Amino acid sequence: MILRHKEGGKMNFFQHRKKIGENIATFIRLKGFSKSSFSKLTNISRPTLNLILAGEISSPVTFQTHLKKITAAFNLPEDYFLQPPVIIPEPWQRPAMQYSDRLQEENRPEHIQKVLNDLDDLLDIAAIYL
Repeated sequence: MILRHKEGGKMNFFQHRKKIGENIATFIRLKGFSKSSFSKLTNISRPTLNLILAGEISSPVTFQTHLKKITAAFNLPEDYFLQPPVIIPEPWQRPAMQYSDRLQEENRPEHIQKVLNDLDDLLDIAAIYL
C-alpha cells in the first residue's frame, strides 16, 4: 500500500509521481488512447504528458494540476492512480482451448508448432491494441 502524505490539508501525490505515471500509462493503453488523443482530451501538452508518464516532472504544483485535469476528465477520484488499474479481460481475451491446442505438442511436426506459436504471439500483440 502506498502512503499518502498531506501538506496543508491537500494530498501530495508528487512523491509517488513515478508510480502514478506508470499507472496513467497503463490506463491510457487499456482505454485505447494514443498519447496525442489523451493529451487533447485532458488539455495537457504532449511534452508535459511525457514527463508525467515518465515520472520526471519537476514541479509539484504542475504535477498536481495536471493530475487533477486527468482525474476530472474521467470523473475519477483524485487518488485513483496510486494503485495500478484493475484489468478485467473481455470474454474473448480469456484463455480458451483453441482448435490448434487439441493435438499434443509432442505429436506436431516442429515447423507446424513454430507457426502455431507465431500465431499465438500475433494474437497476444493484437489483444493489446483492441
